Amino acid sequence: MGISGLKGAGYPAGFHSRTNIRNAFRKSGTGGRSSAVPNGNYHGTLKMGYLHSEFSPVSGQELHMKYDGSSTDEDPVMYVEGKDMHGNTFAGRIHLNDVDAENATPAEMTALRVHLAQQGDKQVKLSSGIPLKALSSHQDVNTEMNFKQYYEDWASGLEGAGFKKNADLYINELERYLFYHRTKGASYF
Repeated sequence: MGISGLKGAGYPAGFHSRTNIRNAFRKSGTGGRSSAVPNGNYHGTLKMGYLHSEFSPVSGQELHMKYDGSSTDEDPVMYVEGKDMHGNTFAGRIHLNDVDAENATPAEMTALRVHLAQQGDKQVKLSSGIPLKALSSHQDVNTEMNFKQYYEDWASGLEGAGFKKNADLYINELERYLFYHRTKGASYF
């Protein structure tokens, strides 16, 4: 699914002004308190001992991950658990070499992002991951989509709004995800 499939979730196919981008950040919860949370009373859980732990006060989703006991250098595996948009809890394992940015879930892409950052990928570390964070407020963490298209549309919107450096940063981050998938992590650095 391309970014146009997210129109109903509050994301237009392309951002064309700084105001639209600011509104997207506000909707995602990164730009201040969201009106989507009644009285701001949602309480999520952050888990200690995990490499990554987050919750969205907008959607109520939670996502926690750490390396699974079966993980190896050749086959890195992330244990992921959380709560989806419908309040259902889930747990599972993600084989990071199998994550394809053109057909992945937000949970899979976040796991890949966490792994690359742990491996010292400077491009991924430099990026704030805002496209993934904004998406997690409106897209179910377990629904597959085309992140290549999503990142390209996000960057295009930023560039159109005068944020070329940010756009380049996100395109470089996307390229790291695509390169990792093509090489299955081999010869990554």
